[in-house]
Amino acid sequence: MGARFRDRWFLLLASVVLLGVAGAGFYFLRPSGAVKMAVVAPKPEPVAVEQTATEISLTGTIQARNLIPVAAPIDGTIEALEVDDLTEVSEGQLLARIKNEGLQTAHDQAAQELEQMQGRIQNLESALINARLEASRALADSQRAQAEFDKADKFAMRQQLLYKEGATARLVYEKSQKDLELAMSERNSLREMSKNADDRIQFLSRDIESAKRKLEERSAALEDAKTDLLAATVNSPVDGLLLFAKAKVGERVSMDMKDLFTIAVAPEELEIPLDLDAKTAERVTEGMAALVQIVELSQDAIEGEITKDEDGKFHVEFQAADPVVRPGLTAIIKIKLP
Repeated sequence: MGARFRDRWFLLLASVVLLGVAGAGFYFLRPSGAVKMAVVAPKPEPVAVEQTATEISLTGTIQARNLIPVAAPIDGTIEALEVDDLTEVSEGQLLARIKNEGLQTAHDQAAQELEQMQGRIQNLESALINARLEASRALADSQRAQAEFDKADKFAMRQQLLYKEGATARLVYEKSQKDLELAMSERNSLREMSKNADDRIQFLSRDIESAKRKLEERSAALEDAKTDLLAATVNSPVDGLLLFAKAKVGERVSMDMKDLFTIAVAPEELEIPLDLDAKTAERVTEGMAALVQIVELSQDAIEGEITKDEDGKFHVEFQAADPVVRPGLTAIIKIKLP
């Protein structure tokens, strides 16, 4: 009895629910004149869109970052270039010779005058040697003539006394007087010759001393001329990589040329100037990364960094560990823009 009652109760409850659903369907599906209920759709969640960076590729020429200009020391013509472009140089190494006609003429003239003075001194010294030999001979002859004169004088005086006493012949006496006169004449002549030889020695000695002073002056003038010519050589002031010479052999240069040579110091420190349009430049900032691929070399790309100079121009700076990466090579630069 109880079980049968529960079954009836569930049937009654199910009928009531079905009637309620049917009534609700009738209410919502009634004609347009009836009141409609607004159904509001849920607002969709925003979908995250992945924004990828834009990569640009540029082409540029590699340049050195640290450059040292070498000026022309004098006006003149390039006579010789001792080092080729893109060659390692050391401090003090000879780079070029500059020919200056005025300096060369002054040097040649000083060298010629010095040579002439040296020749003059050699001639004077040879003459002095001969003069001393001649003076020595003249002195010996003068001494001999003096001795002969003294002997003739004594003999003549004795013959004179004897002649007065009548103890010698007149012819002997007269001959002794003539011999004395001849001895005196020869003595005086040789004495004069000896004196002249001594005077010549003194003259040559003074002339040599004067010539030696002039020789010192000529030597100093030549050294000055050599120093001036040394100024006509161009030497490297630093260790580095010689990039290029502004003039060729045979071309004129002047002291106003402050960059006759350009040397890169620390040649591994390189850069590439970037030619960016205005729109791209607005998206580029300092410190951005860049990849540098050398066109002429089959190497991995080198990491670089964007920099900006005082003029507002952008560059890519990078370090090249391999010495084959040098200024003048072409590179492709890749930059990822935000």
